[in-house]
Amino acid sequence: MIRAAQLPGYSWDTTGRVEASIQALIGERLAELLARAATVATRLREVTGDCRLAAVYLQPDSPDAVVRLCERLASTKNAQERARLHHEIGRRRFARPGTAKVRLTGDLEQVLTAADNRTRAYVPDPGHRDMVGALLDDFGTGFSDFVESQHEVPGPNARLRQGIVKSWRLPDGTRVISKRANPAKPGRFAQEQVAYRAIASRLAGGIAFGRARRLQLAPLLATIRDGASGHVYAVWQWVPGETAESMLLAPGEHTSLLRDYRDLLDALLDRGILWGDLSPRNILVHGRVHHLVDFEKTQVPGEAPVPHGDRGAYCRGQIGVEELGVLCPEAQVRACLHGYLDPDTWDFNAPGPVPFPPRPEVTAVLSGRGIIGPDLGTYNRTDRQIWQVRSPDRDPITGQPRYPGLVNFRVEHYLSCAGRTDADDYDRKTTEILIAGRRHGCFDDAVQAVTHAVDEAERQFVVAEVAELLAGNDTGPVTAPHAAIRALVDRIDVLDTARQDPDRFRLACTTLRKEGR
Repeated sequence: MIRAAQLPGYSWDTTGRVEASIQALIGERLAELLARAATVATRLREVTGDCRLAAVYLQPDSPDAVVRLCERLASTKNAQERARLHHEIGRRRFARPGTAKVRLTGDLEQVLTAADNRTRAYVPDPGHRDMVGALLDDFGTGFSDFVESQHEVPGPNARLRQGIVKSWRLPDGTRVISKRANPAKPGRFAQEQVAYRAIASRLAGGIAFGRARRLQLAPLLATIRDGASGHVYAVWQWVPGETAESMLLAPGEHTSLLRDYRDLLDALLDRGILWGDLSPRNILVHGRVHHLVDFEKTQVPGEAPVPHGDRGAYCRGQIGVEELGVLCPEAQVRACLHGYLDPDTWDFNAPGPVPFPPRPEVTAVLSGRGIIGPDLGTYNRTDRQIWQVRSPDRDPITGQPRYPGLVNFRVEHYLSCAGRTDADDYDRKTTEILIAGRRHGCFDDAVQAVTHAVDEAERQFVVAEVAELLAGNDTGPVTAPHAAIRALVDRIDVLDTARQDPDRFRLACTTLRKEGR
């Protein structure tokens, strides 16, 4: 059996339960194989950073050719050769050459709206047409299975993303990132593809901004509709860098990074670009170069630059509280967005309608309270409440930075991964629980009561993924750990039901926090 100390990729789980569970799963499979298999599996995990390729190697029905390629990859020291072998493993498993009717087109709309079984690809750069065509011809009707089997791109707050964003290799080992249209968000993928073209036109290959920084878009290689599965993918060239989110979550001084963030924001607004998801997780920083990814919510209106008043309304949307506000203390957010976002100017008694697009998180909380079409004062008070409970603070026990606002994201994310159609409503309930915790003097217990439950759901999701990989299921969604999801939902319901009664709520928070330890 592989020792826990040899399990890379799970250091985020401080309980050790994920390592122990995966160790047991792999140990059961290794007990049926020759001793050499343990050495190969260990090496595969060392060179890839997780156990997914090792799980493919250990699958009971892995073809001999795939097993031999895995063994070659495990013994190869050259990173580029390992990358090439990684692609070849996928090709051997899924390629069905010549089985698809492939058409390359210069018309994006054909790819987004076609309904037949022909595979279509929009390739914006003519220099990539031959490569994309050869790739699709080679995989044939197996292209979608190949992509779905590849590694996900996790974030620091989502260890499992249910297959939307994948990282894989071209035949020569070049790394790419693909994003599949999400059926739970109809229309968003098409909007992103159209927005990308408009932004690329305005940025014209990249621009200088701020203190000798350069802003570029991650290059789009192709938008592909797989005729066999009906899935639509955007394939982007991988770009180096660390997300601004990871940098903000790391210890240290962030003044310089936040100055660059403001300069980047102004550069976009000066060019009439309202990037609706200007999240630090969508900015890849590599030296002085900042690459942008994810354009689902972006708008490129006709007016450039964006008027100053509209900039303030824009920052009252996702940019302020939902994106920067959950990662940075309020003082840093105020300094970064100075002139655009200042809660001291919000009138909490203002009559009349909200004069800017309401933020969904605020309207959800108000709707839950039975308030539809709020006046501006009510909206401002609610927005302020939300900001106060989502802003980072310090854990009272460890003294380390704590990010309560990210709890909401994880609740909504993992309930969505479990197929819950009410995931958004549990995001709302979580916000109300945090607000009640602040109001009733038990904020720390409230945060921990929800965090413990979502942590356990995440752990069980990750273990379930490995179990299904070992069983041969690596092209479909992971079966949700229903007991953990049910426990999370039940816990949120208990706290939400009790939040109007201070004594009852405090008791529930304390009890559930102790149960989660």
